Amino acid sequence: MRKKTKVFLEGCKVHLKCGVYKEERKLGVEVELDLEVESRNFVDYEKLYRIVLELSQKEFVYLEDFSDELIDELCRQFDPDVINIKLAKRSLPFHNSIRSAGIKIVWEKAYGE
Repeated sequence: MRKKTKVFLEGCKVHLKCGVYKEERKLGVEVELDLEVESRNFVDYEKLYRIVLELSQKEFVYLEDFSDELIDELCRQFDPDVINIKLAKRSLPFHNSIRSAGIKIVWEKAYGE
């Protein structure tokens, strides 16, 4: 039996150029990221953070687009078994009483394909 380790970043505040509205992409939005990577290999959480920061410089329409690119990069770098992502927009482009809105994604390696 081999050990699996979960490495995580919790409450990571990131400024993303992300949104359906052009103004959101221009000004950017504050997003809170919770990221968990499960792997049999060593995962450096500082490197995880640098990957997030690098990707945050790009422009995205949907949070899912950012998540997809993040998953692709994490797979290239770490060969993970499971990735859990929670992204919450802290500021929304419409009048609301919502603290945050966002997405949760669970990616799992497909074995035997």
